Amino acid sequence: MQIWRRLRRPVLMRKRRQAGIALVVVTVTVAVLGAVVGDFAFNARVDLEAAANARDTLRAEYLARSGMQLSRLLIKVQQAVLDKNRQYIGDIQIADFAPYLMKAFGGESDERAGLGALLGLDVTQMKGLGVGKGASFDVTMTSDDGRVNLNCGGGLNPNVAQAQALYGVLAAMFWPPRYDNPPWRIWGSPDADGQIAQRDETARAIIDWTDLDEQQFTPQVTAPGGQAASSGGGSEVYNYDGGRDGYKSRNNYYDTLEEVNLVRGVGDNFWGTFGELFTVYGGCLVNIGAVPPEKWPIMAAIIRYSAKDPNNQNLLDDLFVAALSQKILGMMQMTGGALIKDIDTLVRAINDPASLMDPTKKDTSSPSSTQGALGLQLDAAKAKQVMSMGARRIYRLDAVGTIARTKDKQIQIHIRGIWDTEHVNQNTTSADPNDLKGTWVYWRQD
Repeated sequence: MQIWRRLRRPVLMRKRRQAGIALVVVTVTVAVLGAVVGDFAFNARVDLEAAANARDTLRAEYLARSGMQLSRLLIKVQQAVLDKNRQYIGDIQIADFAPYLMKAFGGESDERAGLGALLGLDVTQMKGLGVGKGASFDVTMTSDDGRVNLNCGGGLNPNVAQAQALYGVLAAMFWPPRYDNPPWRIWGSPDADGQIAQRDETARAIIDWTDLDEQQFTPQVTAPGGQAASSGGGSEVYNYDGGRDGYKSRNNYYDTLEEVNLVRGVGDNFWGTFGELFTVYGGCLVNIGAVPPEKWPIMAAIIRYSAKDPNNQNLLDDLFVAALSQKILGMMQMTGGALIKDIDTLVRAINDPASLMDPTKKDTSSPSSTQGALGLQLDAAKAKQVMSMGARRIYRLDAVGTIARTKDKQIQIHIRGIWDTEHVNQNTTSADPNDLKGTWVYWRQD
């Protein structure tokens, strides 16, 4: 009976539990979609930032280029107006006022307003001023005419007299004993490559880099204090090819000033001390009117080179020569060329300072005398071998275009250029003969 009852008992089938599967599917789907959407949003944001950066970089570049072109306009004004009347108005250089003039075109609104207030003008109603909110550009103009041109010692048609004069100025510039001791130590100590730089060898190596032959330069000038220069001569042995990355001497003009770093004896200390005093552009005479007071070592070297008596003990007094050089350059800058207008006047001012007060007064110093009122006298003929005075030729331009994205983020493009006002422009399309002269000889953008 019990067996029959068990057989009649309904069989209960176990059901599969499928409740909640939709929630799992939805969760997985949402997670996948979230990842895809997040990746898409991130890529879109990156593309947007990249596009904005490219846009602002292009804007900053053309702002910097605008500054360079405006600088050319100022140079034209300098040549057409100021240089032609310098005998009446003195040595006024528009480059000294360029940073302030540029504010009218590339400065912020408050800078333009400040310039307008200074000039007594209301610039708020003037059109064409400013470059938009968050945008600006700045330009610095200087002249390379007040530097020593290192390309005057060689090239295709070397001038022996110019090479000797260049060596004389370099030897005088390297001579001061302060360069033997820290913190200005340059000579007599090994550099990072183990090379020991020497004054005479470095001066000869700078000239030998540009001459065509393989013979060492032979100096014929007398160093300060009457010291005879080294004999030189023989083959050029500077071991440029002795290192791991060997190279050879160029035996032609320097292309850029940075190329000087390849010359034997030129290291970090040398470059930090003398780098701003050199150039590889323009003529071979230092325009002494373009030498700022902070670059007085150039004037000191010219004084030592041009002295009537190389044995004059005052030339060995570094403080005396430095003070004299700074006073001369400071006076020239302060008077704007009103007192000293040419090299003859400069030489007379050093030989007989009283002549500045009476321009008609003749030099009363004896031609055979080597001791002037200041303790030394210059030889006008030797002075004219290394320096001149007049209008500027070479302009060094630094332009920076800036786009302010946020308060803490901005994009800048920096352009450096060298403009030679005498170089023939072979690519001009203008029919104006005034556009035949003047071109870029150096251009770097970063």
